[in-house]
Amino acid sequence: MFFLADLLIQKGIVNHRRQQDELRIWEGSDFNVDLELTKYLEQERSSLVNLLSAIRPLTPLVAQRHSYKTGTLRYFERRYLDSLEDLKKLRGASNGGDGLVGYWVDEASPTDVPSTAADGTPLIVLRAAKLDLLRSRAREFAALKKIQTSAPELQTDGVARKEVRYRLVQAEQLLDETLSQAFDVADPHSCCWIQGKQETIGHVTDLNGKLSDVCDEVYSQGIILWNELINRRELTSQGAKARRELIEAMLEDPEQERLGLQGYGPEVSMYFSVLKNTGIHRSEDGDWGFFPPQEDSGVLTGWQVIEEFCLLAKDKQQTLDNLYKQLEAPPIGVKRGVIPVLLAAVLLYHIDDVGVYKDGTFIPVLGAEHFELLVKDPSRFAVKYFEVVGVRSQVFKELEAILRSPNSQMPPGIRNTTLLTVVRPLFQFVKKQPAYTKKTKRLSSEALAVLQTLQQAPEPDELIFTALPQACKLPPIGTGKADDGTTAKTLRKKLVQAIREIQTAYDELLRECQTLLHDAFAVRSSETKLREDLRVRSNHLMGQSIERSLHSFTVAAADETVADKEWLEALVMIVADKPAESWTDEDVTKFEINLSDISRRFKNLEALQKEVVAKGAGFDARRITVTCPDGQEIHQMVGIDRDRQDQVDHLVNDFLAKLGDNSQIRQAALVRLMEAILGEVSQENVARIRGKHKNRESGQETSHA
Repeated sequence: MFFLADLLIQKGIVNHRRQQDELRIWEGSDFNVDLELTKYLEQERSSLVNLLSAIRPLTPLVAQRHSYKTGTLRYFERRYLDSLEDLKKLRGASNGGDGLVGYWVDEASPTDVPSTAADGTPLIVLRAAKLDLLRSRAREFAALKKIQTSAPELQTDGVARKEVRYRLVQAEQLLDETLSQAFDVADPHSCCWIQGKQETIGHVTDLNGKLSDVCDEVYSQGIILWNELINRRELTSQGAKARRELIEAMLEDPEQERLGLQGYGPEVSMYFSVLKNTGIHRSEDGDWGFFPPQEDSGVLTGWQVIEEFCLLAKDKQQTLDNLYKQLEAPPIGVKRGVIPVLLAAVLLYHIDDVGVYKDGTFIPVLGAEHFELLVKDPSRFAVKYFEVVGVRSQVFKELEAILRSPNSQMPPGIRNTTLLTVVRPLFQFVKKQPAYTKKTKRLSSEALAVLQTLQQAPEPDELIFTALPQACKLPPIGTGKADDGTTAKTLRKKLVQAIREIQTAYDELLRECQTLLHDAFAVRSSETKLREDLRVRSNHLMGQSIERSLHSFTVAAADETVADKEWLEALVMIVADKPAESWTDEDVTKFEINLSDISRRFKNLEALQKEVVAKGAGFDARRITVTCPDGQEIHQMVGIDRDRQDQVDHLVNDFLAKLGDNSQIRQAALVRLMEAILGEVSQENVARIRGKHKNRESGQETSHA
């Protein structure tokens, strides 16, 4: 019986299974699974890491206790590792993970395990046991998978297809059992490194407790927020719509209770969780507005990070993608979904001294449409803190209070003192502005009127109740009756916008000059790379020009020791021959004209140097440009061989001797000679280019034939 069975198996007529030394003979088939399996195993050269990643990818592990306690779902990404991986450069495959668990599948144990991954998130490494068995079963399962999907015989052989399917199920069960045994943390042959320290874990369930302990330590300053709709990395379509409606209400109705939201929709749920219950949106002195959250609110640390980021942006704009990175990284670890709401609250609280920019352009009035773009691409937006001398939110609040009650019963001394606390910082602010800002007319009509009003320095009463309202296109505020708050808020809003425009006038001038420099010197990269581009190009021209302005420009452009603003101011001053701070509006036009000239000479000198380098030593080059009466220009690079210099000088002297001493005739002859020679060269170039095109076209016709 067994002899007959072996014979049938060898010939591939039947398939078989051995169970406890019992041979069962099945239906016949021409496909030998064992033979194909051996072939695939011989061809398989993948590492164990790649094999397991392909056939048994790992799903994330959730830190359950920590997530339940804080309301923030934190999970650890899992992946297989071996000695080919540099643990110090290790990063998660996605940006949403709060940590990384590495499963080590290498004979050699890992050395010098770091406490964190390269992105700063915590790192845990588990070393596998029984690697030989794991490798054998992983390879067998992978081979059977390939046979099932790629063997053409299985398309028509139902018996073989059934056999492969059965053996694949068995191989999968064995692989899963082996994986569980290999990474059993309770096994004495397994090792575990938690944040760089080797630890012993008694049971597999204790691993999740360790994950929560790690999150408690690493994300110690994380926020506590119970709302699954918004406290997550990626919002659902319903959640995104609710957040958008909430931000619209924050921008349009900040003075209303509940921001004017009605009902019990998801946007109302977000409002109570993020703004109302935390104390961010509350009533103070009868007025609803945005304020720092309460200490026990759970979101204070997030607020403080955003506020500090905005207030430190004094010297230059700071893009919001850097804020997102800071908030999402330890020890905060804020989920991206809630950041726009907290950011909007901070910006509304600092509406008088923090400005928002989009693609480098100031946004006078922040709208919901800006936040829609901000959510998609924070790098396009930036903030800057307006450190106006003495002018702060409190000044505008006092101004608003005065305007609401212009006929208050305060004693004259106290009233004058209160007026001066508002007026004095405004006068100081204008006094500190550059001369350009004080003289320019390149402002909006309201900002220009406010600037002129503050420069005239009228009496405090007249300034606040008459001059400033008129400058902002509002009627004078009489002392007969109190304002209901509408005029005061309107004036405050307009005055803040005007002061912000006045303060940024000089920066806008420099930004415009930077754009002109970028275009004039034909910089191919973005404006942010202007300095690097000019530095490299100027280094090649150092010492080549003795003309004062071009020499000064190349030296200043190559300077790496000063800050970006000082570097730009130096270039602008050289081009205009006048510091930008003292410009008038006419100097802007003068700058454009001078820039056109110096950029042309700069690029001509560049072309000249390239020609000299190409020709080598013993060669002098000149770039000649002839402008014809019809506006056409002829540009030509002329080379002078130093070995033939005497011959050239002799020809020139003979030519000048024949022309006589009449300077006008000499100049006219020189022009005609240059036009003739350059015209011939130009015609030769045109003919050569046409010849190339003709050859290319004939070649294409030949290829088509």
